[in-house]
Amino acid sequence: MASEINGLPPSAPALPGAGEHGPLKPAAGRSEPDAEPARTGRADTDTVSLTGAAARLRALEARLAQLPDTDVRRVEAIRQAVAEGSYRVDPERVAERLLAFESMLGIRTKK
Repeated sequence: MASEINGLPPSAPALPGAGEHGPLKPAAGRSEPDAEPARTGRADTDTVSLTGAAARLRALEARLAQLPDTDVRRVEAIRQAVAEGSYRVDPERVAERLLAFESMLGIRTKK
């Protein structure tokens, strides 16, 4: 049985678990029908279309994957400031950023 997914580039990775360790099994408590599906004269294909948002997300992920993991110029500037002894940490800014990050993750902090 062939599968076609519209909206994905040919180099897009396969779905996790699909074909890696054999066929996918039904979820616990569910069973597959024993009877074979009726033949309609058409080729056995499944078609999946991605929404516009999913296609844009896929394109964004591809662009992000091409960016470097670090900002080399910024790292070098900080390294130089530390070596010169001019690098200063603002503890209030660090605390504010940590709280904002935890809030974004949905972590509640004790007050």
